[in-house]
Amino acid sequence: YQEEIQELNEVARHRPRSTLVMGIQQENRQIRELQQENKELRTSLEEHQSALELIMSKYREQMFRLLMASKKDDPSIIMKLKEQHSKV
Repeated sequence: YQEEIQELNEVARHRPRSTLVMGIQQENRQIRELQQENKELRTSLEEHQSALELIMSKYREQMFRLLMASKKDDPSIIMKLKEQHSKV
């Protein structure tokens, strides 16, 4: 028990309890701020991912239509494109 108390005192550098409590409160505030920032960043990332997915979906659809229009003569290519489009 005494050894543990000595270790804790060394870690605390023999600072008064009030100083330690103030330090812990400051750390708690910083942690809450970081958690809030993390939440905002996560939300922003999800919004960007959704936008990118929508953009890519529209791009794939346009490319599919373009290829369909340019390859009307070859039905095997059209079938392959339809299969790829349905998988995506």
